[in-house]
Amino acid sequence: MRKLFLAAAMVATIALGGCTSLQLITGSTSNPVTPERLYQVENAMIVAVAGLNAYRQSCLKGVADVNCRKNIAAIQVYTRRIPPLLTQARTFVRNNDQVNAIVVYNQIMTLIANFKSTAAAAGVPIGG
Repeated sequence: MRKLFLAAAMVATIALGGCTSLQLITGSTSNPVTPERLYQVENAMIVAVAGLNAYRQSCLKGVADVNCRKNIAAIQVYTRRIPPLLTQARTFVRNNDQVNAIVVYNQIMTLIANFKSTAAAAGVPIGG
């Protein structure tokens, strides 16, 4: 029964991941950070974190792989640094400070790339 729940949670996460994906688009002066681009990144992170939470719950129940705690710790290094950066990026975009918005946005995208590669290497489904 637990494995069925885990499989259903992962399928739902992957299905939701098709709606929004963590695309790596860097910002530049010719490609400014807009509220829409920031919104897409935030939604993609919501989906990815939902997948990680499902993985964490299955780890706590003992139905995930044996290295799940180590995998979660490795991924949290990146996921914990993203929310404060998103807050900064929102402020810069709201104030139309494109130079700082691009710098912070590119930092977010680098963290997301590292987060995705760490999750993929560990075999953790992130949904996007």
